[in-house]
Amino acid sequence: MLRAYETTFVIDSLLRAEELEETIRRYVKFISDNGGEVRRVEKWGKRRLAYEIRKRQYGYYVYVRFDGPPAIVAALEREYRLDENILRYLTIHLSKAALEKERQLAEQGGVKEAAGASEVQESHGMAPEAQGEALAAPEEEVPDLDQPSDSDELDEEK
Repeated sequence: MLRAYETTFVIDSLLRAEELEETIRRYVKFISDNGGEVRRVEKWGKRRLAYEIRKRQYGYYVYVRFDGPPAIVAALEREYRLDENILRYLTIHLSKAALEKERQLAEQGGVKEAAGASEVQESHGMAPEAQGEALAAPEEEVPDLDQPSDSDELDEEK
């Protein structure tokens, strides 16, 4: 029986465009060759990493939604570990609730977000409206730590 999975992996951004495409094709083919059926491939593009990985600050993100046998996950993650160009990866099994939500969104005119992404947003306890407000809030001005502040000068006078 085939199960629904989604995998996201980060490719070294220093690769040329042809090498990036070849890496993506290789993993899509790997899934197909091992009894999986690729449903969707999304290239999220080059993004800044939250922290350096192997002295890299940027990575090329790829999302793949596929159906496959349970054994495919271990084989796929083994391939990721052996590939020097893969900085990070995550593969998860999609729950029936996530699949139902994805199907409903598709019926309403297209999938606007990955099924797992909506669950992650809800699990953080922030309503979608509040998320929009948080994103729209102006950024605070960060003081320049190299310049002495008024309070530093007062401390020195004491």
